[in-house]
Amino acid sequence: MKRTWPVWLICLLAAMIEGFDIQAMGVAAPRMLPALHLTPSQAGWAFSASLVGLMVGASLGGALADRIGRRPVLAGSVAAFGLFSLLTALAGGFAPLLLVRVLTGLGLGGAMPMLIALASEQASPARKATMVALIAGGMPLGGAAAGLVARTPMALDDWRTIFLVGGLAPLVVAPLLHRLLPVGRPDRAAWRSGDTARALFGAGRWPVTACLWTSYALAALTLHLLLNWLPTLLVARDLPPASASGAAAMFNLGGAAGGLAFGLVVDRIGARWPLLAGFAGLAATLVVLAGAADGGTIAALAFAAGFLLMGGQFTLYGLGPLYYPAAVRGAGVGAAVAAGRVGSILGPLAAAQLIGGGADGAAVVGALVPVVVLAGAVAGLLTWMSKSVAVDLARP
Repeated sequence: MKRTWPVWLICLLAAMIEGFDIQAMGVAAPRMLPALHLTPSQAGWAFSASLVGLMVGASLGGALADRIGRRPVLAGSVAAFGLFSLLTALAGGFAPLLLVRVLTGLGLGGAMPMLIALASEQASPARKATMVALIAGGMPLGGAAAGLVARTPMALDDWRTIFLVGGLAPLVVAPLLHRLLPVGRPDRAAWRSGDTARALFGAGRWPVTACLWTSYALAALTLHLLLNWLPTLLVARDLPPASASGAAAMFNLGGAAGGLAFGLVVDRIGARWPLLAGFAGLAATLVVLAGAADGGTIAALAFAAGFLLMGGQFTLYGLGPLYYPAAVRGAGVGAAVAAGRVGSILGPLAAAQLIGGGADGAAVVGALVPVVVLAGAVAGLLTWMSKSVAVDLARP
């Protein structure tokens, strides 16, 4: 433990910084969108731009890390999204904002697969789900921090403050990542051309891979729609901007608590029933949230939604590395995270289309209910199929 706690701490900080940047657009939006004169459609593309970069970065970063090591890829990714987050504060219109958010996403995308793989590799077999959830839980903690920063007088006066904070922090942490983390690279001799494709699709494995990708995508669609649009939807329902940012912070705090709680339960009883119960509870919570009007009630429901949604998502993160041999684990997890980013992109765009078509906040939140039900069904199917396949996937 003494030798690994710096690794856990620095990975947690990196995940928090990523979560801060992902949430930054959502909490800055109520002031940023009018300041840059963005339409709802343009706002949807601006929210999704970093997620396009996330999808590409996750896929390329995972494969690159299997070649040269997790540490340099992770440190470089964190430094990149710090730099481009700073440049977000300088964007003066739709086109430059779109460009810097895509480039920010490239860095963000390369980070999370490495954090998941490192957490899984450093943990004991009996604690893998808990440790992956603990590290991934840094994302909602960072998102909550973004919500709290957005409520400060400086950020309320100038939305750019949020991106300045979110850009400076990763530039400080990136050198620490490079200094403290293990290289995290499998033996080069173990990697062979075609191994990744066989690990993903060979020997009848494609149904599990398909379920993993689909569940990642549906959970990410729900998460990123709420992360990006929840404050704006609440302001449209006459909540003050500070209260809307507070609800976003509660959503993220609930996610951090849910991730850890789900990890502890999954390590004891397995993933199937926590996933099914979590997604069923989330669907019910969203139904109630769609009709809520009181600020305190909305904050409590936002906490519950974050708890259940991110608890389920982090459980899926913990399952991902178990299906791939060490030599291609980065690429396998990166491919699954990249598939999830497809949902991340579609979520904000779908909300923009609904709002542009005249839908109110209740209708947008309600539209997520069937998505969540389908996500739970696919996740349950994944746990039913995965036991025998995971054993096969673990072989080199």
